[in-house]
Amino acid sequence: MTKVLSITSHSEEETLGLAEKLGLFFKGNDTIVLTGPMGAGKTAFVRGLARALKLDSNMVNSPTYTIVNEYKSGGKALFHFDLYRVEQLSELVEIGWDDYLSRDGVVVVEWGEKAKGYLPYPHYQADFSIVDETTREIAVEVISG
Repeated sequence: MTKVLSITSHSEEETLGLAEKLGLFFKGNDTIVLTGPMGAGKTAFVRGLARALKLDSNMVNSPTYTIVNEYKSGGKALFHFDLYRVEQLSELVEIGWDDYLSRDGVVVVEWGEKAKGYLPYPHYQADFSIVDETTREIAVEVISG
């Protein structure tokens, strides 16, 4: 049976705080897939993970056009992918997807459902749902393959 952690966030700051708390448990080479509609809080979640890793969360923005942003400080790294505009999975190979997965750092993938078949196992998945203007449902689980 899969165990799912379900949380209701009532604000962007709560989403940041949730990710910051969860981020304390992630280590290098962990992959976290974020799914959900645009505006659901995925990038805010990444900012919280950056805080947990003692990285400058103000530098975090969605790499929609660049596909990946790297945030590093003090030996810690966060590799932030946004696959929204990826149309062919061959693009992942072109940007060095496998190299990122083998580097020492936490990999976070917005729109990660597009990388199905390219994701390592196990990995974490956080599904975001919009309840209303400020409320989000976030379900986190481990995907073991």
